[in-house]
Amino acid sequence: MESFCKVSIIAFLVLASGVFLSSPTQATRTSEQDFGLALEPSSDNGDDIIPIELSHYLRECLKKIGEECGSIFFTRIFIGKKNVIPAGCCQKLLDMGEECHYTITETVISRPEFRANATLYETRAVDAWNNCSQ
Repeated sequence: MESFCKVSIIAFLVLASGVFLSSPTQATRTSEQDFGLALEPSSDNGDDIIPIELSHYLRECLKKIGEECGSIFFTRIFIGKKNVIPAGCCQKLLDMGEECHYTITETVISRPEFRANATLYETRAVDAWNNCSQ
């Protein structure tokens, strides 16, 4: 489970940071060893590639929340770990903004490996936001 968590966090950060951008050929140019997972699209038609405009927006969102806090929220939302969210991370989430938070969540949910539990992840994302905004 721990290795799945690490790979999932890396996958989230890779996807949201724009490495997985606009075409399967761009995605496969990056070494698998660089990220510890395959970067090929999971479907042949490329539907799961993040559009370039969205990747720029996501990068800006992720800069605001940072890697450490982003990992905490990813683990809580997509792994279901009831981790304590530090006050500093809550503040970063609020500073990042609700739109960024839900856009990141929906982008991850759009991946084939996360689609089946979309409602659960959306509920956890709302819970994380509400937890921090109180």
